[in-house]
Amino acid sequence: MRIFSIFFHPALNFTAFGGAEKRFIEVLKVWTAIGVNVTVADPYPALVSKSGVDCEVIEVRSPFRYTGRGLFSIYLEWVLWTVKACFLCPSLLKGKDYELLLVPIGTLPGLVLGYFARLVSGLPLCTVAHHLDFPYTDVPASFASIYRVYRRTRFTILAALTKAMAFLGILALLKRSDVCITVSNHTAKVLLKNGIEPHRIGVSGNGIDIDLIERFKAKKKLYDGVFVGRVSIEKGVFDLVKVWRRIILNRPESKLLIIGTGPDFLKMRKLIKNSNMASHVMLKGSCSDNDLYSSLQASRIFAFPSMFEGWGLAVGEALACGLPVVCYDIPALREIFGQCKSVSFVPPGDTETFTQATEKILQHGDSDELGAMSKEYVKRFTWKRVALEDMQIIRNLV
Repeated sequence: MRIFSIFFHPALNFTAFGGAEKRFIEVLKVWTAIGVNVTVADPYPALVSKSGVDCEVIEVRSPFRYTGRGLFSIYLEWVLWTVKACFLCPSLLKGKDYELLLVPIGTLPGLVLGYFARLVSGLPLCTVAHHLDFPYTDVPASFASIYRVYRRTRFTILAALTKAMAFLGILALLKRSDVCITVSNHTAKVLLKNGIEPHRIGVSGNGIDIDLIERFKAKKKLYDGVFVGRVSIEKGVFDLVKVWRRIILNRPESKLLIIGTGPDFLKMRKLIKNSNMASHVMLKGSCSDNDLYSSLQASRIFAFPSMFEGWGLAVGEALACGLPVVCYDIPALREIFGQCKSVSFVPPGDTETFTQATEKILQHGDSDELGAMSKEYVKRFTWKRVALEDMQIIRNLV
């Protein structure tokens, strides 16, 4: 099978190597190993090239590169990339015997190009929906309801308006794909409620590379808490600073490590400095696998107050490192990790209860029992299974 994939993702200096990107890379490794031929169109091809995946990568470079100066800069890059990619699309597809178009990340630029390529080529289009920023499965999304969700997440009025419009655009384009693969039943139910027929939705989940994670070991515990993810308001990092301010009142030596980058990175760094918490909260930025997994294993608790998740790959990897987890009780995390006894769920936005749950675990010291529960639970999640299920969904479509 020959697949043309549109792998649009933000610049790594804007947001860290996330779960959606990691999923595509891991799936590619399995597909290419079983003889699937994939061509990847990518604005930043080094991400695929350095992963060791044996596939053709075509750089579709944006006329403008993100300068690190606010959201306007990144959105301008996305718009200009989309325009350029649409002009190049016919020549990229011409004369090739592709059987399928694939958009592995549901960003608006990737979906726009995917739909345009479908119109130009007549090939079936498969999209992957990781998460939708809408928690309800009993009512369809509207502009007003989406806007309210973003405002409750404490986005500014302008940001909430912009993101609500983008959400509706993403949803409209997902409806125009021939099949949509989701990583959780919750995301599938949101799509169903918003007009996508059941036969056009497949659920395959995510995996954990346990063998890779177990290569990295930490000699001792250096941090009481650790967070890994995009540094942005919807990931709850500002709630986490509030939590840690309470924790150090009772545990003055407690240290929190925040790993990741994102649109609110500079704002977070300023908050930590102005709150006189620099000795208690360390902001690491993006890092290598070695640093990431070693830092996780050098921590006692994974603190994850994220408001929107499609599966929770960061939670899964923290469990694979033997950490107990405290997280907000949102649908996807409850679905995937609700049966894991080392995961504590807290009502979203309830920083006081989050603090109490974190302190309760810290008071018991290092718990080998919780660590064993964590590692045992994630053994069920493998990338090979996910990749083969994705391929079966695609073969059924083709």
